[in-house]
Amino acid sequence: MKGRLPRPTKAVLLALALAPALASVRAAADDRPPGTPAQLDDIIVTGTHAKDRTELSSTAPVDILGSDDLRAVAGPNASLGQALQALLPSFNFLDQSNSGSADHVRAGQLRGLNPDQILVLINGKRVHPTSIVNVESVVGLGSVAVDFNSIPVNAIKRVEVLRDGAGAQYGSDAVAGVINVILDDAREGGELSVNLGRFYTHFAPTDTHIRDGQTVNVQGKYAVPLGDTGGLRFGVDATSHQATNRAGYDQLNPNPNAVTFQVGDAKLRNLNLWLDGDLPLAADAGLYGVLLYNHRTSGGDAFFREPADPARNPEGIVYPNGFLPQSTGNNDDWHVSGGARGVLAGPWRYDASLTYGLNTFSYGLANSFNDTYGPASPTSFNLGDFRFSQTTLNVDLAADVPVGLAQPLTAAVGAELRRETYGTAPGDPASYLNGPYGVQNPVLGLAAGAQGDGGLSPQNASASGRNIGGVYADLSGNLAATLFADAGARFDHYTDAGSSTTGKLSARWEFLPRLGLRGAISNNFRAPALAQVAGAYSPTSYVSQGVLGGVQIVPVSNPIAQALGAQPLKPERSHNYSVGLTAQPVSALQLSADFFKIDIKDRIALSQQINVPAGTGLPAAIGPNGGVFQFFTNAVDTQTRGAELVGNWSTRVANGNLRLSDASMWASNTISNIHQQPSQVDQFGSGLLFGLQAQNAITTAVPRRRDVVSAAWSGDGAAGSWNLLARLTHTGEVTRVFDFSSFGGGVPTQTYGATAQLDVEAEYRVIRDLAVAVGAINLTDRYPTMSSADINYFGNLPYDFLSPIGFNGRYLYLRLRYELR
Repeated sequence: MKGRLPRPTKAVLLALALAPALASVRAAADDRPPGTPAQLDDIIVTGTHAKDRTELSSTAPVDILGSDDLRAVAGPNASLGQALQALLPSFNFLDQSNSGSADHVRAGQLRGLNPDQILVLINGKRVHPTSIVNVESVVGLGSVAVDFNSIPVNAIKRVEVLRDGAGAQYGSDAVAGVINVILDDAREGGELSVNLGRFYTHFAPTDTHIRDGQTVNVQGKYAVPLGDTGGLRFGVDATSHQATNRAGYDQLNPNPNAVTFQVGDAKLRNLNLWLDGDLPLAADAGLYGVLLYNHRTSGGDAFFREPADPARNPEGIVYPNGFLPQSTGNNDDWHVSGGARGVLAGPWRYDASLTYGLNTFSYGLANSFNDTYGPASPTSFNLGDFRFSQTTLNVDLAADVPVGLAQPLTAAVGAELRRETYGTAPGDPASYLNGPYGVQNPVLGLAAGAQGDGGLSPQNASASGRNIGGVYADLSGNLAATLFADAGARFDHYTDAGSSTTGKLSARWEFLPRLGLRGAISNNFRAPALAQVAGAYSPTSYVSQGVLGGVQIVPVSNPIAQALGAQPLKPERSHNYSVGLTAQPVSALQLSADFFKIDIKDRIALSQQINVPAGTGLPAAIGPNGGVFQFFTNAVDTQTRGAELVGNWSTRVANGNLRLSDASMWASNTISNIHQQPSQVDQFGSGLLFGLQAQNAITTAVPRRRDVVSAAWSGDGAAGSWNLLARLTHTGEVTRVFDFSSFGGGVPTQTYGATAQLDVEAEYRVIRDLAVAVGAINLTDRYPTMSSADINYFGNLPYDFLSPIGFNGRYLYLRLRYELR
């Protein structure tokens, strides 16, 4: 290997070599006067109780994204997740299609870990996850994610992303890091904006020019003063996004050049209403509150059902032209939080709050069919209803305590009580039953239930809940003029998952002026989600090479899972290690490089499909006909290693401010141990509990490398000024694996090459309060590597869903923005 360097080392050298041309993807907070150069000196509030920490002086890496950054990512769904994907190389937010409920609730990843290993906060208060489990996609398979579409972008002042374990500060889920959404705090004024866009692309698999995915996004907000220093803010963020289709020619269809599948973005109607306020009661006390409401209807797609064989349907249950089942989602989401903060006697500051979160999701199918009901089958079905609620009470105290050092230390203590409930209700009987025609004609072997996904039966409906209590203590401050340290510990108890004690030590040493060394070590945990413990699902999936079939996902307490050796789920345990360098050799140039390692034990994952062939001697719970089953299990231990590099340089050019930036991430997920599978799987089933396909979802299905390079120039904010932006995103290769070995098939595998995407935007201020912007996402109309014949499902799926640049092509948009003063 002489003359060659591993990728992280190359990236470090490249960052240092290009230092004068580097800039952070992160902008300063939006209370900065227009035209002021970006700085990395904004005070952060995530991951620390100290009142003087900035991005460069923090003990762990924290990204700050301002509202200007978020607005300049006018993606087709106009969502927070899309903005984070574009701006942060450590964040992965993939398009999904033909993936069941994942078409309706997209999940994000941080540092290549699962979506439910990120803790999301709003104004420092825990956000509840969705009520559904991601059981049909590849990335984040089996996770229960926070729904980023339910957080209105125009309500945000800034987003702080802590890229480090933070279980000692916040409890469960903060394994990969913390995303803290800080809402607008303006006292008066507002803004109206309209975003219009659509895809304009050349689609090579069918050699067609496509214009689709029309998007209309309308945003409005306004603030009025309350008291001398408070304010009340309210707003709306509404999006209508039409579906896209990037399906290829169907080689199974008798008609040549027939496009029968629908592959692309789901049809979306998303409405966010929000209210945010603070009311001063005295010079040192006040009340605050937040209300966010989201209503969304969406439509996804299942696989096309080819025309039926009349020989198998002598009674005329034939669909001669085939049909395309379409999934439907109806989502309602609430986040309500309120509290009081102020000063107690002496130096202690208090913050007491109550937060309630609720998500309900109704899952359905349209344009589908249950063969066993014959010609009388319904064509639309309710598949089931899902509900999750979370009520959290927090009391936090902090004070600056003199201890004989040059400066006092910041002490913090707090307690949290949380109640979580989860419930599911069955779908329509025709969505899951074996109807009269199937009972009368068993020889035909017709599949019971709706085609697309099966409904939830009354036997699989569930209701569960748990209580959580936690306490923490933290001490931080300058032990010397150049040494800042932070130590924290936390104890949590779950009524269903036991207890956990976590701790964290972190420090930053400025060993030379403007040059610092920082590091942290912590242990963290993630309790199983109630939806993972108690949920049951009946998706339709590949059950052998090129064949679709029904799968039963059962909770570990179900007799079927017990017969296959399932064990109660345990919390995940992890250890995080990080070390980094920060530098600011001149005021306009900032650099940081952080290296990390995350070891996770007993990682919770959805098992691979277990094929139980029909036969005698099967346990009664399974029945003589066997089936295909999955359940959740602590099947694996993993290790994640990586490096993150960020640089920022700003200067005055042509009577404006120029920012040049580079942010890079390299991360590798490896499996350090696969737990021995239950003997019952070997006895009754076929295949591995955690096989090659399940391993792929954790390891090589996630890109190891992402780089975001951008250049932004802004005028002085007066009429006639411009804001110009160019952003280039490079993403490394990913690999897709299908494992059909348990069904006597092969293991189709393909690696998709690295990709690059160019985004541009130009905004012109027509008058002082009105700005017009035009832009393009994926300006050069890049597509990922085409899938091979082994993976493209007879030509219908020419591009895989793993591609971080998506598979829709070029998106063009127009934005009008009017400021209310």
